[in-house]
Amino acid sequence: MRFIHCSDLHLGAAPELGRPWAEARKNEIWETAGRIISDCNRDNIDLLMIAGDVFNRQPSFKDLNRLNDMFKSLKKTKVVMMAGINDYMSPRSNYTGFKWNDNVVMLTDTELGEKYIYGTDTTIYGLSVYDRESNTPLYREACPKQSSGFHILLAHGGEDSGIPIDYKRLEEAGFNYVALGHSHAYKKISDRIFYSGSPEPLDRTETGEHGYIHGEILMADGEYRLKTEFVPIAKRKYIDLHLRLTPDDSIRTLVQKLTKRILSEGAGNLYRVYLEGVRRSEERPDAGLIAENGMITEVIDNTILGYDFEELEKQNENNIIGLFMKSIREADADEYIKERALYYGVEALLFASYEYTNQ
Repeated sequence: MRFIHCSDLHLGAAPELGRPWAEARKNEIWETAGRIISDCNRDNIDLLMIAGDVFNRQPSFKDLNRLNDMFKSLKKTKVVMMAGINDYMSPRSNYTGFKWNDNVVMLTDTELGEKYIYGTDTTIYGLSVYDRESNTPLYREACPKQSSGFHILLAHGGEDSGIPIDYKRLEEAGFNYVALGHSHAYKKISDRIFYSGSPEPLDRTETGEHGYIHGEILMADGEYRLKTEFVPIAKRKYIDLHLRLTPDDSIRTLVQKLTKRILSEGAGNLYRVYLEGVRRSEERPDAGLIAENGMITEVIDNTILGYDFEELEKQNENNIIGLFMKSIREADADEYIKERALYYGVEALLFASYEYTNQ
């Protein structure tokens, strides 16, 4: 039985509001969901599982109909999904009573239950989230039936926030696979328990690859065997880009360095730029000008004003400033930490010396 496990689609989300590319990002979240459905057809997938937060908020009927129309294009694949913490089943949720296509099963129970998915010989266990503030361990009693076929738990929570999940307990329960949602990063908890992560990153903290899990459960030599593969699918990535300045850098050379790095990493990605190293002027680099040279979400200036440390140490070799500089230079520590300790320490000592001599 071949499956795709995804979660946290957050359809309707609008990351990067106020940016020139905000509307494109909103559309790309829907487009990536469409590519997952296309991959189901391409790879002859039996079962598509969506482990909660299908939508970014309570879905409108327009949202539900749009997704349902997308599911109509599936040739063979059955869909099983649940409401998560963001799109939880509120008392007036449009999920309630919505008429899905015949190939779609929505787990709407408030208590843990199971659904047998015909044509796949698979039983899916799960429920929908009804309280977004819940800290109830909804899956504590989850256990597969002692029957033939494949047994999969679809769950949402864990990761130290929201609904608690005891991973060790789930591993011992004996499911063939546990498809988790809530974390936006791909994570392998054990050989049978996975977070797929969100197919698209949703803010600048969500760096790294984003996609879904392609899996297969089969019977071989009288035993069930599981194969999984993480499939990157996101249109763009958030990347933390570190640029190191020297006292010789001007804004022009800084922009040249930035452009070169962005072209190397991919012009279509989104960047948080960290400026590091030593600048030659008390005037800080223009963050606005830097942000005009790519899809840049934030510029963080960690540069320090440059001193001629070698000359300064020579001039002060017989006083506390020189001794301090020598101790930092010889310290067994990270070069970045030593650089900043040297700068801030020298600045403080020079200021103290100035204050003393001008009393």
